[in-house]
Amino acid sequence: MAPLTRQARLDLLRRILQTTQELTTTDSTTNANLDLAINLPGIDLDLNLGAQSSTSTSMRSTLLGMLDKQVVVQTTSGDPEQGALVHVANDFITLIDATTGGTLSFVRIDKIESVQEIEY
Repeated sequence: MAPLTRQARLDLLRRILQTTQELTTTDSTTNANLDLAINLPGIDLDLNLGAQSSTSTSMRSTLLGMLDKQVVVQTTSGDPEQGALVHVANDFITLIDATTGGTLSFVRIDKIESVQEIEY
């Protein structure tokens, strides 16, 4: 399978973000245990669109202040994610890593231990 062009990746990202926003803005009792999983070549997305904890709410606030900046995110898995923070949803963030040709990374906010801005 041929790799997606930059424009195709951006279009796919917009559709994914639009879908998750539509799902999270409908009746919250309907979505209490809603999971969304998308597995495509180069993209692995697994989101639980349920309720947020107060910890994830404060982390989300921190992340909103770092939009459009280069960051390193430490997760509970121990694997750091790095890239430009391009989107903060209710329960996940989206990073674009320019060093790997624009790879998209989706990270659940409840799995983030720390986030640090990268200064160049």
